[in-house]
Amino acid sequence: MRQKKKKLKLQTFNDKEKGIVWMMVDTAANMPATIYSESLGVKAPEACYRSAVWSESSTRLIGEEYLLNAKRSSLEMGMPLGVFHYSSSLGVKGCLSNRELKEKNIERYAETIKLPRYLPLKASLGSIIRSRRSVRDMGKTPITMEQLATLLYYGDGPSGKFDFNTAGKMPGTEALGDDYIGVVRCSPSGGGLYPITLYFIAFNVKGLDRGIYTYLPLTQSIRCIRRLSDQEMDEYNRISNFGINIDNDTLGIAVYYVYSLYDNSRKYGDMAMQFAYIETGEIAENIQLTAASMNLAATDIGGYEKGLSESFLGVDGLSKHILHLTLIGTCK
Repeated sequence: MRQKKKKLKLQTFNDKEKGIVWMMVDTAANMPATIYSESLGVKAPEACYRSAVWSESSTRLIGEEYLLNAKRSSLEMGMPLGVFHYSSSLGVKGCLSNRELKEKNIERYAETIKLPRYLPLKASLGSIIRSRRSVRDMGKTPITMEQLATLLYYGDGPSGKFDFNTAGKMPGTEALGDDYIGVVRCSPSGGGLYPITLYFIAFNVKGLDRGIYTYLPLTQSIRCIRRLSDQEMDEYNRISNFGINIDNDTLGIAVYYVYSLYDNSRKYGDMAMQFAYIETGEIAENIQLTAASMNLAATDIGGYEKGLSESFLGVDGLSKHILHLTLIGTCK
């Protein structure tokens, strides 16, 4: 149910709202760019270097092809994008408390589809771990919406709630209220910041149009980014040659793990990317085990065109990066 807007007096705003609103704005906008940054190195667009007088090796940050957010020393003067740390935990809590509101806002103004309830997994954990295999040769039977919902839920869905006030009392506000309830998910995340978003391309899902979608875990729904025409599918096939025994025509879904740089880097600085890689691996393992429990075929892919894939998904490759890819289909 949509909440009614509240009209606040200036004095009430100054007394109860101004502080936390400032913290939230500070958290969301604290992104200065500087060539003197000593904290975070982000890969800059290729266009920035094509007319440079320096050699390729001297202008590139060490390790940026591997997306490592660290420089060997502060003397490396490439073109990093600096990101400050969070100024206090209040800003973090304030932004996290609004993530569910953000997803509900997406539901209100964008094309979203509510997922069915996930299926219970009845097999024992030990047997699933032992039986998990990477399967590249997949069948043509479509994945069901229930199976899709189950893969996404156990991969990175909401599994419980926690009260921010247990870690330190937050001030009540007229607009946001006194309750600051966070959501924990099926995969762990550094600081509970969850910077990984699951994008997926639906090739063969019963009841779902072929297209690009993102998972909205807090509202258990998916957002349609765009539907794919035959011409766009031809383009995808050109940039996505996954090798032996993988036929794109038999894929059910391709799950892309997209890292949002600013969701955790201002708190963890140079460690942010490492945490993102760890979180990606944990989500991917959850999805692999879930697929095995439902007798679905799944395989992780390392050989994909990162830049072309990001362009196809609409990811900028600067503040957001594809870190990993999992292909899922039915077994033959």
